[in-house]
Amino acid sequence: MLIDTFTIIAICTLVLLVILSSVLNPFLRKVESAADADENEVAESEMPAVSIVVLATGTTETLDAHLSVLLTQNYEQPYEVIVVGVKGDLSTEDVIGKYSVDHKNLYSTYIPQRSLFISKQKLSVALGVKAAHNEWIVLLNAKDRPASSMWLRKMAAKMDKDTNLVLGYSNYDPEAKPYYRFDRLRNECYLLRKASRKTAYRTESGNFAFRRSEFLEQDGYLGNLQYVGGEYEFLINKFARTYGSRIVVSPEAFVIEDVPNKKAWLNRKLYLKSIRKDLERTSAARSLYVADLLFMYLNYIAIIAAAAYSGLTMNWILLGTSALTLILTITSRILSARKAYRKFEADLSLWTVVFYEFSIVFHKLSVILRYRMADKYDFTTHKL
Repeated sequence: MLIDTFTIIAICTLVLLVILSSVLNPFLRKVESAADADENEVAESEMPAVSIVVLATGTTETLDAHLSVLLTQNYEQPYEVIVVGVKGDLSTEDVIGKYSVDHKNLYSTYIPQRSLFISKQKLSVALGVKAAHNEWIVLLNAKDRPASSMWLRKMAAKMDKDTNLVLGYSNYDPEAKPYYRFDRLRNECYLLRKASRKTAYRTESGNFAFRRSEFLEQDGYLGNLQYVGGEYEFLINKFARTYGSRIVVSPEAFVIEDVPNKKAWLNRKLYLKSIRKDLERTSAARSLYVADLLFMYLNYIAIIAAAAYSGLTMNWILLGTSALTLILTITSRILSARKAYRKFEADLSLWTVVFYEFSIVFHKLSVILRYRMADKYDFTTHKL
């Protein structure tokens, strides 16, 4: 059987798309830059005093479970833990009272039960920062727990004089739905790499550090007070400066977030959708994400189309090429995912990665539809 021009073009197109879709993959790219390597850490004797601000609005049980880990960090320099709760929440006060007996570096401050024109989470951050005694602030939610007693040391090892933001990795508890953990890992690969290369864009979760002086000098959340969400995103987006961010990808510096229910997971997506237009550098940050998805889907569409056409026309050479490129595509994506799963210690099945990646667009469309149907006043504190 002679190979006609169309078959040659189709085969070349399939091969090219396989190569491009394999290269344009967040799991394949190296996340940290040379500047973030372990040998470029601050000496232990030069690590700064640190204030850990814990947001504890409505999470008493998890606060009780996680405080002991925060208060027993293996850190030689002075550090304090500041819990920000809601005034009148007796259960939170009881937990703090229980631990403060043996830990003199535990402090607390409280926001009012009702806050106008600013979300409780942003108000909690602002009060926690003002109550802190140290320049470096590490921000956590009470539902987050450090993976080890070395967490603070690993974070502080990146706090040098030329740095104003330090971002660590965070994912959900292994009991969370696998797709939630896959989605978080995939997004973190983009965000950590962005922070490591030039200018941080945002963060997917807590587990990051910033300078108290910059927060106060630049009026904290001024400019985005109207949004209910975005307490993490706006901090990184506003205070990031070119080459001023460092990332920590050591497993000892990981933070584990409690299992979210479907509503909490979806709300986080909706809040991000509501604030994205006011985040700086969105276009640049999103371009690579869109390119990755675009070529991945084009690759699959081209393979399916070529297989269907070759089957109808009995073009066995093209059909065989379609089958081969599909195998190569799946193999490439599984191997890339395995690399990222190992690096971030993700307990996820490799065989599901193709299905999870393929379903990304459907999850995106679902969020867009829900956002368009939602009452936009749900996302703002300025309900006029």
